[in-house]
Amino acid sequence: MKFTSKHPLILASQSPRRKELLSLLGIPFDIMPSDIPEPDPQGFKSAVDYVYACAVQKAADIAASHPDALVIGSDTVVVFNEEILLKPKDKQQASEYLHKLSGETHEVITAVCVRQGKREVSFHESVKVTFYELPASWIDAYTDTEDPYDKAGAYGIQTVSGLFVEKIEGDYNAVVGLPIAKLLQHLTSAGYVKVEGAHDYAK
Repeated sequence: MKFTSKHPLILASQSPRRKELLSLLGIPFDIMPSDIPEPDPQGFKSAVDYVYACAVQKAADIAASHPDALVIGSDTVVVFNEEILLKPKDKQQASEYLHKLSGETHEVITAVCVRQGKREVSFHESVKVTFYELPASWIDAYTDTEDPYDKAGAYGIQTVSGLFVEKIEGDYNAVVGLPIAKLLQHLTSAGYVKVEGAHDYAK
């Protein structure tokens, strides 16, 4: 099965994980990450509001100079006890995050904004993730690697730190960084994408 789009497709993210997931659609796309600094999460009422704002900001930034393109912005946060855990700044913060998550259930929220001209489609996916109890030696060894530092909450379910995860409730790909199945549903419903050989795009 192959999908097509009548608009050029742009991923407003440099995440290799989002690139890999978007590639599943088989539609050629460009990568143009937004360089606008992410807002301070303290200024938002909820983690959902914050992650939406980040996704919308990324999509709007790139769409402003590419009005004919279909621009996809996405952002992911880890939330534990109402605290937003972003990418750790250093080993100490990464270690603190993982000690908090050890043996506990947290929430991973990914928001997606699709922008084409003045049209916008946004949604989010929330997933519950439960960690095993992590020995301190595991946390210390893991935080000595480069893996935690480009990932919200200091771990990536698709890397070696996926071994910390006991179970998840929800979309695995949303934890990775892009709920691609739900994104496809929105793209086809909005008429942006169709199955090759199917009827014409929605107007």
